[in-house]
Amino acid sequence: MSGQNLKEPLVDKGSRPANFKVSAKDLTDFFNLDHIRDGTSLKNIHDKYEGVHGLLSALKTDSEKGITSATVQIRNIDFGSNKPIVREATTFWEFVWECFEDLTLRILIIAAIVSLVVGTLEDPEEGWLEGVAILIAILIVVLVTSINNYIKELKFRKLSEESQERNVTVIRDGKEKLISVFELCVGDIAKIGIGDVMPVDALVLWSQSLLADESSMTGESDHVKKSVDKAPFLLSGSQIADGAALAVVLAVGSNSYLGKNLESIMGEEEDETPLQKKLNYIAEFIGKIGLAMALLTFLVLLGYQVYSIVNDGWKNENLDGIVKSFIVAVTIVVVAVPEGLPLAVTLSLAFSVNEMKKQNNLVRHLDASETMGQATNICTDKTGTLTQNVMKVVAMCIGKDALYENTNKNDIEQEVIDYLGYHFCHNTAASYGMADGKEVFTGSRTEIALLKVAKEWGFDYEKLRSKDKIKLQIPFNSTLKRMYTVAEEDGKLYVFIKGASEVIVDMCSKHISKGGHTHDLDHNEKETIKREVISNYANRAYRTLGIAYKIVRKGDISKFFKEDGTPNIEVLERKMILLGVFGIQDPVRTGVPDAVRTCQNAGITVRMVTGDNPETAVAIARNCGIIDKNYKHTADDDTVMTGQEFRSRVGEDLVVSKENPKDKVVQNLQAFKQIITKLRVLARSSPQDKLILVTGLKQLNEVVAVTGDGSNDAPALKKSNVGFSMHIAGTQLAQEASDIILLDDNFASIVTAVLWGRNIYDCISKFIQFQLTVNIVALAMSFVGAVFLKVAPITAIQMLWVNLIMDTFAALALATEPPNISLLDRKPVKHDDSLLTADMFKTIIGQSIYQLVWLLFILFAIEKFESGFFYDLYNFDKTCTEDVSTDPSGATSSTKVCVPAPPEYKFTLFFQTFVMMQVFNEINCRKLKSSELNVFSGFFNNSLFILILIFTIVVQVCIIQFGGAFFQCSPLPWQQHVFCLCVGVGALIFGVIFRLVPVSLFSCLNVKAEEKVQAGGFTEMVRKKTTRRNPVHTKS
Repeated sequence: MSGQNLKEPLVDKGSRPANFKVSAKDLTDFFNLDHIRDGTSLKNIHDKYEGVHGLLSALKTDSEKGITSATVQIRNIDFGSNKPIVREATTFWEFVWECFEDLTLRILIIAAIVSLVVGTLEDPEEGWLEGVAILIAILIVVLVTSINNYIKELKFRKLSEESQERNVTVIRDGKEKLISVFELCVGDIAKIGIGDVMPVDALVLWSQSLLADESSMTGESDHVKKSVDKAPFLLSGSQIADGAALAVVLAVGSNSYLGKNLESIMGEEEDETPLQKKLNYIAEFIGKIGLAMALLTFLVLLGYQVYSIVNDGWKNENLDGIVKSFIVAVTIVVVAVPEGLPLAVTLSLAFSVNEMKKQNNLVRHLDASETMGQATNICTDKTGTLTQNVMKVVAMCIGKDALYENTNKNDIEQEVIDYLGYHFCHNTAASYGMADGKEVFTGSRTEIALLKVAKEWGFDYEKLRSKDKIKLQIPFNSTLKRMYTVAEEDGKLYVFIKGASEVIVDMCSKHISKGGHTHDLDHNEKETIKREVISNYANRAYRTLGIAYKIVRKGDISKFFKEDGTPNIEVLERKMILLGVFGIQDPVRTGVPDAVRTCQNAGITVRMVTGDNPETAVAIARNCGIIDKNYKHTADDDTVMTGQEFRSRVGEDLVVSKENPKDKVVQNLQAFKQIITKLRVLARSSPQDKLILVTGLKQLNEVVAVTGDGSNDAPALKKSNVGFSMHIAGTQLAQEASDIILLDDNFASIVTAVLWGRNIYDCISKFIQFQLTVNIVALAMSFVGAVFLKVAPITAIQMLWVNLIMDTFAALALATEPPNISLLDRKPVKHDDSLLTADMFKTIIGQSIYQLVWLLFILFAIEKFESGFFYDLYNFDKTCTEDVSTDPSGATSSTKVCVPAPPEYKFTLFFQTFVMMQVFNEINCRKLKSSELNVFSGFFNNSLFILILIFTIVVQVCIIQFGGAFFQCSPLPWQQHVFCLCVGVGALIFGVIFRLVPVSLFSCLNVKAEEKVQAGGFTEMVRKKTTRRNPVHTKS
């Protein structure tokens, strides 16, 4: 795969590139933090290259035209490429070696070698078979496990790289181009804006109110002001908090500041997911029981050997017996310790993450997919998530009362049209151009809607929007809720402001008519505009946008800045003239109302958090089904609140927790509790309101999912249990803070995440049902056989095969079950719910009883029948002879004498029956609820499950028929195979009947798995767990 291998040389330190008058090492040194802080980096640029222009010349780039595409390859060779930095891939043979680090496997290998030596000495012809068979079985287990881990590693690496993919705008060949972040190279001129996370180290060439958040890189919490002359260095990994800039790329990939930091942490292992931690408790408990049973079995078998030695003296076969007893005991531990549990989680996550991507959920953090199964609240944005984010201006009001239901400009004075056109083209961060012969718009959908109107009216965006014309620009942010631009046009200096319509209307002292005349705008007229225009548009679910302007003298530009160089907002907003209010339609996405209804039926509360006014928010919420169609808002109703009303009751900001000084909590939690039972829509809200909402919900032990697309949503996204960012409209910072990226920006895709999250939990529960049943039966029969028959009924080699069935194969089969839509008909699983439910206990106990009865019957009773069905079945292949005798009178008679079946015949029948019951119990374990009587429902939806069942049965029959001494089996006639198959099928029939037993009888059994297993616990000591080597980052 593409990506920088950490073992490859990153910088050519010994030579200076031939085509450039600067080396990669020189550029990397500029971004040494100490050199930046003490001014050395800036001084070196001036001393060595005579300033920024000299450095650009050395890099053979241009601030206006950028680099040429022809030089990209040589730049990647000389300065390194910006391919994703990934940990060196774990090879297949490393996974193999990792398996052999398992302590019990090592002990088993040594024991097998001893068995091989002792057996060969006792019986040179066949004595070596058992030892070799065990070694081959170990090799097969190791290879299957390694192949599975290797395939999983490749899948996760691919997903990780895809999650880092994004586009950036650069100037190349004199034109703006949209390229992959991985294609950035040294010398590129990049456009930077609010919300961007710097993917490279860069030097600022031009900036406007630029602030960078370097806290994640340097630990400094305050935003750092960046400028061309004093602080031009932008560190990779830092986040643009405000402003815009053009910057030249100086260091990429592993040569960048972020790249060097990534190198130092790439070797760290990842934390386990919450579900894996829970399962460790169960694995620990089962492992201890397995060890106790193994020890008891070994002591019993050893006791028989000691008894033999005491009575008959030492014989060579005693050593062989002791070795075999030890091998059986170790094998019991191998089978008992359920290392398949964490494997099942990993497989289920890997399968789910891959399938979720196909359904527009790109999972960045593994634990998010399982956490979504427990979600109780979803706090969602409106624009682009609930709506289509296809903005179109459908109504406008010029001045205070010239209403239009379209964008027809026929009866509007040209002067007014010019003002609007200048405004739309200058006061925007959106842009358009041609790509592959097609017109492409980039930027905010709202701004694109206005830009399309300007284009419709005949304005040339590229001609109007020149960098030289822009004298001041303050990008839109959630605090101000408006955007400012001071631009020169037609020899005049214009101040343009757009934003929340009520805010814009209130700041204006005049308005312009459609005829081009300005008039005073008093308070009553402002209220009329709000009531008759803004509210009217909002009730029709239109987003409203206010547009204002003024013309000032060129000499007044200095008044717009404070002494410290920051914009003077108060002066900018004085004496504004209202150009108009625009109604922008953004229809609700198809499928969103159904998705909201599905979430509500699944016990998940959906809340909408939007910056729109209450009327617009209510109209959209009604259309989506978040609130009732007939809902009417009243002043004392908490169903719909504004951000200001919300904060006035719960507290203006979060406060430091008394219990944990590192945490922040809601100031008035009691008021929050009262509000939250009804609150469904939070209008005119800010990202801070969203953060308070999420924090309060988490304080009430709710599991919260949040959607966000803006940079200011990052704190709420990080605070949530699962953060969803937008792929299309989301900023890079929002995506970095999220756990899952919605590739289609669609709320309906969140339902997919809930469905797969719940399915993960169910798949693991199914596997636990299966594995605990196998463990109980295998351990019980091993001990019983050792005590009463002086031998384990299942040999070591057979146990290793069973271990492969119940761990790897069962994990693959049950952990990859596709979800059923009925999962959304139940309430979410809570944090403190039992991992093992009463239904599961019922299934485990019932199946264990069924299997133990049959196995005990085969082991102790079947051979005692002297006639009838079971006698004929067991002795079907018996060898008989005619014994002829003559009495004294000379008469002859014959008697049929039959040789009874040998002991291994019984153990083979036992082994075959045991495996068949596990195969069919696997089908039974597909259902978790007693009410689910049809275990074959959805059976054919999982082809992998069917293939594994068929494969297991075929291999098992081959082992019986052809395994011979290798597997210590005797071939069975087809009639006995049919019998074993029938007993296996009987497990299904018994399972259905047992489901009718009242589950209340088992409700007293309750196992919670919240206890944390201490590092270095039993399971970790005895069985080395496979390291999760996927490169998907865990949320901090």
